[in-house]
Amino acid sequence: MQIGSATNSAGSALRVEALRLQASAHNIANLQTAGFDPVQVEAQSQPGGGVSARIVSSDRPNPTVNLDGQSLTTSNTDLATELVNQMRASNAYKANVKTLQTADEMSGTALDLVA
Repeated sequence: MQIGSATNSAGSALRVEALRLQASAHNIANLQTAGFDPVQVEAQSQPGGGVSARIVSSDRPNPTVNLDGQSLTTSNTDLATELVNQMRASNAYKANVKTLQTADEMSGTALDLVA
């Protein structure tokens, strides 16, 4: 893998993980919104390297609770799932930052050898 390819891949992955954090924050902000359908991020590898992502609906049915004979549709957001998603995105973000730092160091070493 070339240094430029590693930088492009890590850079696109950083954008995906940032989007994943935004989507999770959006879901948590709507935790108590009746009928709210949480979103998730779908990532797809690109033929030339890197990754792209899009936000999609979770397509899970919203739970309904019965309060004194009245049905109330609640949010379908699961706080535990969202916290795990945020930890996952944070760890992946850190790993890709480390990839960028390593690529930068390799570029510096290569330039030192040439000079």
